[in-house]
Amino acid sequence: MLYFIINPSSSSGNGLKIWGKCDAILKQKNVEYRPFFLHGPNDAGKIAKEISGMTPCTVVIVGGDGTINEFLTGLDSFEGITFACLPTGSANDFVRGMDLAGKTEDLLERILDSSHIRMIDIGTASSESAQRSFAVSSGMGFDAAVCYASQEGSGTFKRLLNRLHLGKLIYLLNALRMLFSMKLFDMEVHIDEGETLAYSRVCFAAAMNTRFEGGGFMFAPQADPSDGCLDLIIAENIPKWKILMILPTAFSGKHLRYKGIHLIRCKSAELSSRSDQCVHTDGEHLGFCRRVRFSIRDEKLRIIS
Repeated sequence: MLYFIINPSSSSGNGLKIWGKCDAILKQKNVEYRPFFLHGPNDAGKIAKEISGMTPCTVVIVGGDGTINEFLTGLDSFEGITFACLPTGSANDFVRGMDLAGKTEDLLERILDSSHIRMIDIGTASSESAQRSFAVSSGMGFDAAVCYASQEGSGTFKRLLNRLHLGKLIYLLNALRMLFSMKLFDMEVHIDEGETLAYSRVCFAAAMNTRFEGGGFMFAPQADPSDGCLDLIIAENIPKWKILMILPTAFSGKHLRYKGIHLIRCKSAELSSRSDQCVHTDGEHLGFCRRVRFSIRDEKLRIIS
C-alpha cells in the first residue's frame, strides 16, 4: 500500500500546493493510495505508530526535515517500511544529502517506479530527559541554538522568505544573530565506548548522518548515510570574528581547513558539558541538557532513491 503523509503548512503552504500536483497525477494514473494530513505537532509520530501495523507499505513524506524527523522517531521498527520524500520544507537537507532533489513530477515518478532502493542509517540522540531519531544531523551548542531561534522567531519574516524561495536564509540570518550572544563552553567527548577527548571554548558539536544541515551548510563533506558511522564535527577555541569568516565557507565544505575545526568518524559519541546546552535533532528542539549521546539505530531504513 502507498501512504502519503502531508504537511500542508510546510514552507508557508507550499506543501499543500505540491500535494495538489501529486494528487492529480496519482488519480490520472489510477494509483491506489491513502493520504494522511498533519494538523499539529506530533501528528506525524502518531501516524507512524498507526502505519506500523499496516506493513508492508511505502510511506511518502510530503514535507520537510522536521516532518521526516517526527515520523522516523515515531517508528519503533523499520521492518516492512519503504520510505520516500517529496520535499516541501525550508531547508530540505535530507533530500539534498541523499541527492534526491528534482521536480515534483520526476520525484513522484521515481517513487512509483520504486526500482532504485538504498539502505541508510538513522541516528539517535539521547539526553537525560528525551530521545529522538535523526536522519540528517543532531547537534549541541550553536547550531542547535540557531535552529531553536529559527523555530521561535518571527513567523511573518519566515513566511516571506519561504514565498521568495529563500527559506534557507533563515538559518544564516539567525546564525549571525546568535553568534554574538551565545557563550562558548567546555566539553568532553567519549568516542565509541573508548577514548575520551576534551575540548575547550566549544562553539558547537554536531553528529552528521548526511553532508548537509541548516539549509545547505556542508558541515561533513564525506558523510555517508550508509556506512554505519556518524561524522562528528566540533568547532573549538575559535574567536567569534573568525567563526563569522569561516561560516560561509561551510556551504562548500572548505571550513575543514581551519584550525579548531575537528571531524571524527565514529559509531557513537557521548558529549558532556558543565552547563546546559541547546540540542536539536534535524533542526527540531530536543531540549537543554548537559549530556547527550549520539548513536546509530540498529536497523537500516529502506528508502527509494
